[in-house]
Amino acid sequence: MQDISFTAIDFETANSFRASACAVGMAKVRAGVVVEQASWLIKPLPGYSEFHPVNVGIHGITAAHVRGMPDWRGIHGPMMDFIGTDALVGHNVSFEKSVISKANEACGLPAPAQEFRCTLNLARKHLDLDHYTLSDVVGALALPAFNHHDAGDDARASALIAIELARRSGAARLDELWPAAPKAKVPHYYAAGYTRRLAELPRPNAQANPYGPLFGQTIVFSGDLAGMPRAEAQDAAAAKGATIANGTTKKVTLVVCANHDAGGPASAKVKRARELAAAGQDIQVIGELAFLRLLAFK
Repeated sequence: MQDISFTAIDFETANSFRASACAVGMAKVRAGVVVEQASWLIKPLPGYSEFHPVNVGIHGITAAHVRGMPDWRGIHGPMMDFIGTDALVGHNVSFEKSVISKANEACGLPAPAQEFRCTLNLARKHLDLDHYTLSDVVGALALPAFNHHDAGDDARASALIAIELARRSGAARLDELWPAAPKAKVPHYYAAGYTRRLAELPRPNAQANPYGPLFGQTIVFSGDLAGMPRAEAQDAAAAKGATIANGTTKKVTLVVCANHDAGGPASAKVKRARELAAAGQDIQVIGELAFLRLLAFK
């Protein structure tokens, strides 16, 4: 595994906004061996600094822990010095990529230029498991126990997953471990600002868990969420058995508002939902965090 070299990375966030990074952990791999680790607490950027109880319950980091710590502008340079030109590896690495992108955007820094490789996708390719959480994959590969949701431990665990799967598959280079997939044509409705026509909306998954909180709901989305474009959020909700609508009608039971958690101005869809609720309709307006919690039910 002479050419299996990369940096594994993991972030924890203070709330549902990706720019709210409050911890980063990294593990540098050279020739299939973890040779160096680093982890730092981060003071979330202004405007993203609220520590939500759900996030604190996951990673245990509070505002008191990061008081006096550098924010993203202070951590970005040392972090990039550690990474260098390495590819970045993580478990569901799209999350890590979005944290870097959103935090950089908030600070006026350029988008990340690194390649990103995902151990979640890698595990799904090589292992037959019921679930593919970081803990599940670590256990299936009989890797050392770790403190899940400690950024440093999670980064090291991701690194060890990649190393072990490279060993098992006989991969000698990163492009053998993660062969490039043919580029799929991205549907036009994933473009920023595009509103899907009725015929383009996803159908509800009739095989989804009928006891799930989104099954049978009729949902309309107001704005793009911080964590995913509106089209992806629509797809995810439909996969849980929800019917997706474009407008707030008398059939709608749930409005997911992108700026609801931040207390932003009400959109026309939200105003209409409040009118319908006042008239007796069973309809709720929720924010991104509440939607993600509902989406997390199996």
